[in-house]
Amino acid sequence: MIPLAVHSHYSLMWGVPGVRGVCARAKALGYTALALTDTNNLYGLWPFLDACAEFDLRPLVGAEITDPNTGSKVVALVKDSTGYANLCRLITQRHRDPDFNLAQAVSSFGQGLVLLTPSTQCLSYWHALFCQGMDLDIAAFIGRTPVSRNRPLCRAALAAKLPLVAAPDSYFLSPEDHDIHSLLRAIDTKTSLSQLSFEQMASADAFLGSPDYYAHKFAALPEALTSTHILADRIEFSGPDFGIVMPPYTPPLGQTCQGVLRKKTMAGAIKRYGPNLSGRVLKRIDHELTIIEQTRFSAYFLVVADIVKQASRTCGRGSGAASIVAYCLGITNVCPIKHNLYFERFLNRERRDPPDIDVDFAWDERDAILSHVLHRFKGQSAMVASHILFQPRMAVRETARVFGVPEAEIKRKISRLCRDTPFLRGIHALNAEHSGKTPRLADPWPRIVSLAGRLIETPRHLSVHPGGIVITPDPIDTYVPVEDAPKGIPVIQWEKESAEAAGLVKIDLLGNRSLGVIRDCISSIRETQGEFTDFQEIDPEDDPATQQQVAQGRTMGCFYIESPAMRLLQKKSGQGDFRHLVIHSSIIRPAANEFINAYLKRLHSGVWAPLHPLMEGLLSETFGIMVFQEDVSQAAVRLAGFTHARADELRKVMSKKGRHQKLEVFRAEFFGGARSKGVSLDAVERIWHMILSFSGYSFCKPHSASYARVSFQAAYLKTHYPAQFMAAVISNQGGFYSTFAYVSEARRMGIAILGPDVRHSRVCWTGVKKEMRVGLMAVKTLGRTTMDQIVQEREKKMFLDCFDFFNRISPREDEARALTDSGCLDGLLPGTNRGGLTWAYYVWQTGQRSMADRRDLFGSDKHKIPNLPPDPPLKRLRREFAVLGFLPACHPLALIRERFEDLKVIKAVDLPGRIGRKVCFAGWLITGKLVRTRQGDPMKFLTFEDDTGLVETVLFPRIYTRFSYILDHGYPYLLSGRVENEWGAITLTVGQVSRL
Repeated sequence: MIPLAVHSHYSLMWGVPGVRGVCARAKALGYTALALTDTNNLYGLWPFLDACAEFDLRPLVGAEITDPNTGSKVVALVKDSTGYANLCRLITQRHRDPDFNLAQAVSSFGQGLVLLTPSTQCLSYWHALFCQGMDLDIAAFIGRTPVSRNRPLCRAALAAKLPLVAAPDSYFLSPEDHDIHSLLRAIDTKTSLSQLSFEQMASADAFLGSPDYYAHKFAALPEALTSTHILADRIEFSGPDFGIVMPPYTPPLGQTCQGVLRKKTMAGAIKRYGPNLSGRVLKRIDHELTIIEQTRFSAYFLVVADIVKQASRTCGRGSGAASIVAYCLGITNVCPIKHNLYFERFLNRERRDPPDIDVDFAWDERDAILSHVLHRFKGQSAMVASHILFQPRMAVRETARVFGVPEAEIKRKISRLCRDTPFLRGIHALNAEHSGKTPRLADPWPRIVSLAGRLIETPRHLSVHPGGIVITPDPIDTYVPVEDAPKGIPVIQWEKESAEAAGLVKIDLLGNRSLGVIRDCISSIRETQGEFTDFQEIDPEDDPATQQQVAQGRTMGCFYIESPAMRLLQKKSGQGDFRHLVIHSSIIRPAANEFINAYLKRLHSGVWAPLHPLMEGLLSETFGIMVFQEDVSQAAVRLAGFTHARADELRKVMSKKGRHQKLEVFRAEFFGGARSKGVSLDAVERIWHMILSFSGYSFCKPHSASYARVSFQAAYLKTHYPAQFMAAVISNQGGFYSTFAYVSEARRMGIAILGPDVRHSRVCWTGVKKEMRVGLMAVKTLGRTTMDQIVQEREKKMFLDCFDFFNRISPREDEARALTDSGCLDGLLPGTNRGGLTWAYYVWQTGQRSMADRRDLFGSDKHKIPNLPPDPPLKRLRREFAVLGFLPACHPLALIRERFEDLKVIKAVDLPGRIGRKVCFAGWLITGKLVRTRQGDPMKFLTFEDDTGLVETVLFPRIYTRFSYILDHGYPYLLSGRVENEWGAITLTVGQVSRL
């Protein structure tokens, strides 16, 4: 017996086990071969092939295809490469053709497949086609139902002389898993567990049984078991082998891709370096082009270069930024010679997997770029998929719903149960709430928690990767099945790891809000202050004023260097040059805290030694500390004798899912190689410990250099054009902080914040010199259509008064209230209060809209408004804050100053003079980051502000646990604690917290 109808959790909301679990179980049961046949997909193909190799199983590739109209199905197993392409097309048609008919589709795409069906109608239809000469390999599918109930199918198979094959479906691994299967079905069908019908789920015996179990089950029809081996012997296919699949590029007649690439590279080099190219530049270009031609990547570079031309601004990043060819083509923007970037990290003759080029576009241009690519390569392109998995919050919420728990109770429970989800994973996270408690009768939560924990990491549905796109020379659905995302975008069924394993070369086209910030800021500068060269003649990283701002951590709003941790690192280092910024943007990764401290000590003291004499000169740029991904690879080559290809595999494993098992193999190899070179065990342990700090995410040097280039452009604009820059940051709604925090930063920079005004405000924020005008986009509940209409009507003719405004704009009541409370209409009724505006809107709304009606109400004086009592100033400002989320005129702490003015509160700007002393500080909480100590206890870094500056604070575990329940963003707090100074960076270690 060979299992031919096995489902993993990729049979979405039906299957329970992961692919590796299926293969491990099959091996334990004594099977030597296995077919994975998930429903209507090949999501798990590459994990399946990997797991079969791990457990020494022969993989049979296939899928179960269902007919949404008739309910019939077929298990299609791949015999050869033709069959694989046909299976991909069959699955694609199942997802994309609204009129899909299984029987007819199989007649078109059945060649090269073994087709098992439990449907007598399909069996008869396909057999008739077979008799007419069509090449179809058909068998009758005997499932879990008793043999006696399959007699019509058996008779049909005998009459047609077709084999009977035992192929019982399995959706879980043991009978105990049936409750999870039932839970998945209830979630999927949006019903309760108690109302789930037998037709909506698999039977309780739909588990993967042993060969003896199936021998007993099919004792009345033993030939059906024998047929599984006969059928498997006819299958030659063990997985696709495409090689590296390049995107297509058609060169002009009589030319080659290699020739076109060389010509365009040389033309770009003259633009980048001038007409007199140095020998160093020419040598680097020739070296790269030789490797690109040998690895047949010429078309790839040309396609990416054509895509990049469609955008206003780009940031080519990743390892591809080490290429001078990419730099000359305009794909990237950092010179690899100037910054000593290593091309072989991106592409070398030994590399077996396809590298990719990542390109960032302005966030609001990316969709147009993707549409352009998908249209240009229609039928040959699709986005890469992202498989959305159940995480703790989703698992608890969905499970509680099928238990019938009210939504309000679910929300309250989740807020407590999953408070620390970034750090609490799996069933332990969900059981923490109930640990040690005796469950009450009729309390469903212990059961909900237990079941939800078992759902975590199970695939929920297919989504779209943020920017990965694949372009193929032949129709893409001959390589991989394709679905349509809800927005209509074609999506391959594989995630990026599987796409890479298949050899599909993806291009990452990603959105970046900071590129929009830089674009809009430069546009504003040109509009308000004249010509700007757009960094064509300005090298921002060489500007002394910008370097000083970066060194002092004054980089709120600047791409990638504005987080509290990054700003503190800049202050501690005191370095604002490009070289150090590249180091800092790479070393600041989650697992590298101890090495950051070591780096700072070595930076300030200048004292350090190589990790080992074999690594002499290898890490001199970073003071003997591994900072970049390529440092791992080079250390493995130098210290442990790895080949470059093997070292690159180690580097890649560090960032992969499920890396821990593979890392053990590399660890043994690394230790063995280093020890054979005479390296002491202690030294190997220390170096391996540093390598492990790259687990999760980390950057290569070209990537960091590309980011640093964008960071410096942003920092330059903030330094020299602060009003335009801050307006662009807020308008693009990007960055680490809220609009509130950016408004405060602008005010601290000496920029006057002008409130929103329908006579002057645009939709976006605007700035010039030392003034910044709030945009209409800041007004809550104001629709985009209304905003555009205000600007368009004002350009035709300025509004005469509030009645003229209401007549021409016709705002909704909630919009009118928001416009009034935010101050947008203040200028239309000089000398009156906002209550008068509300009264005027009421008059207009009830029909008194014409000039004649107004004269009846007010006589000839159009400014005559009832003399209503003015709002108290505090009430007025609170309404303004509620609508805008900030106050243009002042910091909101000014409204509650009487609550703390007698407490000897210290301002943020004065904290450097109180080092080592306990102080009280009143601040507004703007952001925070939760981390764990080595013991696993939670602690938090919080950023507060007052009207003079930012204060970075530390709440150690005891204090955080005590006060966490009152901490929330967007509120004022009174803090007491000790002022600390580390390498010139001032922080506050908090001992007491109270909300003001």
